[in-house]
Amino acid sequence: MMNAEFNIELYKLIADWNPMKFEDASMGDQEVYDCMDIIHQTDVRDETVKRIQHVYHFSFDQYIPAEEIHLLLDRVATLNMQCKL
Repeated sequence: MMNAEFNIELYKLIADWNPMKFEDASMGDQEVYDCMDIIHQTDVRDETVKRIQHVYHFSFDQYIPAEEIHLLLDRVATLNMQCKL
């Protein structure tokens, strides 16, 4: 079960990731929320990567490299461990 602190920090982490390089990162808010939902619902890492790629491809017709998403998910795992302390 994820806690409120984790959700707040997860939002910040994904918004700061900003793979579309928007000057105003809030332009990708819906995608941030979609990614948060995927991270909460999907336990299989490769499936999580594919679903996040799909979000950005659907919204912006852009392909986010899997390696970039894996780096994000590494940071999410670290955040999760910190929030459990």
